[in-house]
Amino acid sequence: MIDITKLNTAKDWIGKLANGINPLTSEPVKEEDIVNNVHISRCLFFVREMLEKFDLSEYKPKSNRTFWMSVKEAEQIDILAPCGIAQFTRTINKYIPTDMKPLSVATVIKWLRNNGYLYEANIDEKHKRNLPTEKGVQIGITVKIQQNLEGKNYERVFYDISAQRVILDNIESIAAYK
Repeated sequence: MIDITKLNTAKDWIGKLANGINPLTSEPVKEEDIVNNVHISRCLFFVREMLEKFDLSEYKPKSNRTFWMSVKEAEQIDILAPCGIAQFTRTINKYIPTDMKPLSVATVIKWLRNNGYLYEANIDEKHKRNLPTEKGVQIGITVKIQQNLEGKNYERVFYDISAQRVILDNIESIAAYK
């Protein structure tokens, strides 16, 4: 997540440096200072221009306010076609205030495991993954085989409409889960 305050400060300071101004004192820098080199100055102007074009509309400022959502608020969330948990969690986070910490995928996964919908399976000595239990399959958590760009098959866990509804119906419990 991007800290918008730091980004705005960086844009301001880079702009001042590009114009030969010390951003800490607002005084002109010495003529022999490296920021007065034409190549450095042009580079700083370019970076400032790129930062101005940076789209901040999808980013939310950092906050200390813990994620919370009521079941009634969760009813407003659009249920998606079957998707992965990360995509569904991003959808949930679009409905929270900008000053709130987003719901994490890890929190949802922990809640699903703790409530018997997922279990942690060993793929090999180094890798583990979360797969649906029978209870998880009953609510609509499925595993499908897909191919990556290299043509290799892999398993992907999907959450259909009913599985998403179970998550939303339990959002208060998930939000409180540690």
